[in-house]
Parts: sequence; structure tokens; C-alpha cells
Amino acid sequence: MNNTRVFLGLAISATLLAGCGGSDNNLGPNDGGDQNDQNEQFERKVVDAKSYDKTTYLNLDTGKVVELTEEQAKTSNAWHLAFKRDSIQMNSGAIGGGNVKGAVLNPQDQFYDANGEPKITLLKQAADNKSEEAAVYADYAEPDTWYGGEVTNRFGDKWYTYDRTTHSVIEDSSVGWLVRSAEGNSYARMRVEQLKFDPKPSATDNSFRIRFDVQPEGVEQFTNSNILFEGPLAQLETCFDFDAGITGGAGTDAGSTVDCAGSNLWDIKLVFDVNARSLELRTNSGASGDGDGGALGEFPWDDLLDYGKATEEPVSGKSLVNLYAPDASGVFNVKSWYAYDPSTHVLRPNYRVYAIDTDASDPSSPIYSVQIAGYYGEDAESGQPIVHWTDASFKQGEN
Repeated sequence: MNNTRVFLGLAISATLLAGCGGSDNNLGPNDGGDQNDQNEQFERKVVDAKSYDKTTYLNLDTGKVVELTEEQAKTSNAWHLAFKRDSIQMNSGAIGGGNVKGAVLNPQDQFYDANGEPKITLLKQAADNKSEEAAVYADYAEPDTWYGGEVTNRFGDKWYTYDRTTHSVIEDSSVGWLVRSAEGNSYARMRVEQLKFDPKPSATDNSFRIRFDVQPEGVEQFTNSNILFEGPLAQLETCFDFDAGITGGAGTDAGSTVDCAGSNLWDIKLVFDVNARSLELRTNSGASGDGDGGALGEFPWDDLLDYGKATEEPVSGKSLVNLYAPDASGVFNVKSWYAYDPSTHVLRPNYRVYAIDTDASDPSSPIYSVQIAGYYGEDAESGQPIVHWTDASFKQGEN
């Protein structure tokens, strides 16, 4: 399994927001349909990604959906991009049998302010006048940085702070998350309560402590509090099953550290690589594991304390069940393809352009420029990414 390493001091993170719903009309660039009538310089397809459970696999060479189960997709090189709701992953690493890699060709920084917040008005204007369609077939310098099966998730590097002077790391206990178990039927409220990593050879007390309040299967609120995942910060992987020993809210000796390789019931994994100086948290989901886990957040901890359950927003009563995001991989998760519009609660494409190398091990394999131009198909129903792509055009002599 490939690891994305959150390099200490570099503050590499990717925030994954969950959105709402896709539709596939089974028309691709070779069958004469689903094309953009006003611009034949790129291919266009509406992908059916409405399902919360089933992944849709797209082959960019043919423009067709490949019918595969997730288990079959893990050993198949017949697809390039995988879609489930707003999640887009590449065929590489733990989720596919291919060697697809991606890079950012055009970050579309004009749609973000200095703090990284999206300029929603500009994104609306771009959608109205289709001004960014030409970006997908523009000439670009060949990218230096490519992404493959690296793992990204909602924790990122938000759970610790790094001191550039001493190169030490401590917790950031001001934030927390909601997490879903590997079984997919229980939840927890979580924060990193204590973390200490001192790289000096004389340091002997490097350790961590993560606290959970658990909402067990079949229960509508947090019933088991102060469940601790703790220990020395010393080994590559340490795994925890936060709902172990709990049945229907009963069980006082709850939570258990488990063997990462020997158990498929771990919910949270702490990855610590002292040689690579990397530190990660993962859920048993997606690119990190075979479970049905996921995470939602981050939240200010003081706000998260108002949540009586992990499945419902306390003020509006809105269900949170479908907002948990699995661990993912690839360039679309390192640099998201959308911005969330809080005024309308929709996902707006940011018109970033990505290079997708369909087989990084073969220099002759096609490389495409890809842009996600929408999420609501032709009928305004969510979960229908609109994909534009064409052969990538790199400027000669530039990289």
C-alpha cells in the first residue's frame, strides 16, 4: 500500500469535502454522442457517479465506462479514472492494477484569494460564460511533479504543529473530527489530545494520546466516552479499534489496540516513519484499507462538543451519514477540482487542468489534459461530473 507522507515542516495537506451525487449516458468520444457541439477541441462526458456505494470506472482512450467491481478494479488496467460522488481517483496504488499518474497543469489560482478561499462570484461567472473551456486544450509546460497512489485524507497535517527551530512536533488539540468505523455502522468523536515528537537522540518520551467518544452500532448518541488510543511514538504503524468491546452502548473496557496486518477491524491507524520524518493518521477506508471507514472535519473542538451524535448536525438536524470521506489517492485529492459554495451548498468546479499519464511505465502511452467542468450533469442532479479531456500539448523545451 502506498503512503502519502505528510512531511513535517512542509505543511502538505489536502482537505477533502464531501458533496452531493452522477449520470452516465454511455456516450464517449468514439461513439458520436455526449460531445460539446460548440467546441470539438476536447471530448466531453457526463459520468454517472450518483451511487454512494458503487464506483464508476472511465477509460479515457475509449471514452467508455468499464463495468467492474471494486475488487476487479484493483487488478485491472482497463480504466484510468474512478468516480464515486465527488471523489475522483486514478488507477494506481492500492485501488487499481494500472500505473496512472497525474499532475496539475493549470492551478487556476485566479479563483482563490491569498488565504486560499474560493472567489465564488468569479467561479459563477466562469460557469455562465464558459470562459475556462479553452484551458483544457491550451499548451502547457511539462510538469515536474506527478502524483500516483499517495494517500490523502481529511486529517492532513491539521492535528499537529511543527516547530521549524527545534524540528519537534506537538498536538493541536483545538480541532477534532468525526470518524466512521471500519464496519461502517458505528462512529466516534475524536481529537489528538497529546503528541510529542522530539528528534534529538536523547529524547525518550515521544508519545501520543488520542481520545474518542463512541456512538456504537444501533445507538443514536455518544454513549462511551474517554476511550484512549495511546502509546510510545516508536513504530511504523499502530492501529486502534475504537468500538471494540461495545455492544449497544454497553461495555466499560472499550477500545483496543490491534495488529494492523492481522486485523481488518482497525478504525484509526497512526503511521510514523522517523527516517522519512513523516506522520499520518488514516481511516480504514478507500486507499488505506478495505473497511467502510471515513472521516468528517476538521471542526473546532469547542464546536464539536455540541454534537450529541456523529450522524446528525445539532442545529439543523441534517444527516451527516453521507458526508464521511474515505481516504483517497491521486492528484484530484491533492489539488481538489471543486470549491464549496456555502451560500447555495453546491460544489462549483474550479476549472483546474490536470495531466493524466495513462501509463507512467510506458513513454508512448497517451497523456491527456483533463478538466472537471461541472458536477450536476444536464439535469441539475448531483453526482454527475462533467469531464473534458484532450491529448495534452506540452511546450517544447519547457518543463
